[in-house]
Amino acid sequence: MGKANRKMNKNKKKKGQEMQSAMVQKLREELGALFAEEKYSDVINKLAELVQAGDYDPEMLYAGAYSYFMIGDYERSASMVENVLNFAPGHLAARILLARICILEDRTDDSLAIFDFVLEHGEGQLTQEQREDMEDILDYYGRNEADHLKAEFPHVAAFLGLAPAATPAAAPAAKAASFTVPAAPVEPAVSAAVPEASAVKVPASASAASQTASAESVEAEIQAVMSKDASLSDKVRLLQAFAGGHFTAGEYVAAAKLLETALSIDDKDINVIRNLAVLAKRMGKTDKALALAAKLPQTDFLLLDFLLQK
Repeated sequence: MGKANRKMNKNKKKKGQEMQSAMVQKLREELGALFAEEKYSDVINKLAELVQAGDYDPEMLYAGAYSYFMIGDYERSASMVENVLNFAPGHLAARILLARICILEDRTDDSLAIFDFVLEHGEGQLTQEQREDMEDILDYYGRNEADHLKAEFPHVAAFLGLAPAATPAAAPAAKAASFTVPAAPVEPAVSAAVPEASAVKVPASASAASQTASAESVEAEIQAVMSKDASLSDKVRLLQAFAGGHFTAGEYVAAAKLLETALSIDDKDINVIRNLAVLAKRMGKTDKALALAAKLPQTDFLLLDFLLQK
């Protein structure tokens, strides 16, 4: 009798999973249709249904980020982009959208740093439409700030034909500015839009020498930021930007060192604490991650949901 009950429960569970999968697929199709019709507010509401169903597909989250952008809510758009990149660090469209947000928020160098990172690590994967969009955006800076581009953003300069193709740097993460913004206010349409982050693997070709170079570059990055004539808040932002580049490259120890330096400047910064918690989880230190989450001024159920996942 026990065996029969187990079989019945197993069949019941399987049927439930099939129904859930069919519902998620239907919601994805509906969201895709709304997105194609440029019904951006409806996309956001449909995304809420998907998230409540437990689906964190990065393309659906990107559709939500783009929709927020199109209705002029740049803060929530940037927050959603962070979610996309947590789940899919190589999502080029999300990074391009983030660069556009930076420009609109008058953070030109952050934007150029993101474009430089995209071109350094993913130029061969860009679609023709993405290349044309980037050319349209970057053309102004090519005409008016050519020397600045050649000095600080060599891959952008090469893309615009201002300089020969840039040679990959020993520590490419230095330009990987990942614009960090305050978490968006909790709202039903996006309240659960924190994806289940997938592990980022360090390329198998990474040698011990390159790891040593990376460690040295971290010290150089920290020194460069700390010696910069900038406010403490700007230093925290820059340290997080560099940490984001190392995180994307799978260099978790380097990212941790940069974030810990940022925390030493401002131990109450919510973004730094959240980022450290996510990083600790990625490094397999769940207890430390939960301890960091407990330091937040308000309980973040979305973060906790991610940290408690097996």
